[in-house]
Amino acid sequence: IFGSIMFNLLIIAIADFAHGPGPLLRKVTTGQILTAILGIFLCAIAALSMLIKSSLLFVGVGIDSLTLIILYFLGIVVIFKYSKKTKPDGVLGVPQENYTAYSLPLTNIKFLIAAIIIIFTAMKLVQVANSLADLTGWGTTFMGTIMLALITSLPELVTALAAIRIKAYDLAVGIVLGANILNMTIPFFSDIFYDGPPILSVVSPQHIISALIGIILTSIAIASIVYKPKKSVFSLGIAAWLIFLVYFLGIFLIFKIGIKI
Repeated sequence: IFGSIMFNLLIIAIADFAHGPGPLLRKVTTGQILTAILGIFLCAIAALSMLIKSSLLFVGVGIDSLTLIILYFLGIVVIFKYSKKTKPDGVLGVPQENYTAYSLPLTNIKFLIAAIIIIFTAMKLVQVANSLADLTGWGTTFMGTIMLALITSLPELVTALAAIRIKAYDLAVGIVLGANILNMTIPFFSDIFYDGPPILSVVSPQHIISALIGIILTSIAIASIVYKPKKSVFSLGIAAWLIFLVYFLGIFLIFKIGIKI
């Protein structure tokens, strides 16, 4: 979850590179800040839950996980109401393509097949990552933060880059931030299928670091959206460089802690 959140935010920096000269986040509307703040709030709650290791359950689900999903839906309602009051200027001026040649039922079937493939592939990847963690001694937290997060975030990377190509900058960043808040509902569903204490109470403390790094990366994005700096270095915005730096420093820190454990 938290490795995916970290990599998703790295996608913003990658998208900045694909975007060309000038900071990408300068062209993103302030409406994205609501989603980013919700992501920070949910990550902070999860980090606190992992720290205190609460064992409180409600109908077999951890109170912390239940809190996360309730806040997620409340946040979605707020974001939806706000978006109705503002124009989606991130996609204005983009030529609309004609999709009449595509069959909706056939598209739905293709989507379903792709989803099934992703689910079964992800299940296999978990086994592979666990085996690699044992063989290398790098720990399951590091392997999950790097390998699984990278692979499971590829759809977000592809769609964000596709949005950049059609100059839908708000959509590109919204894909990333939206995926991150959706990730924070996973503990709730994990608790449903996990026969034991709340899932966040039994995970490695290393995940707290991943959550905090996710908060820092999101904060960098918010600051750039608010202040909209014009300066760029080698065609990349300052925020993109900071995201790259914090991400890889965070990965190194998680790796070093994992080795010591």
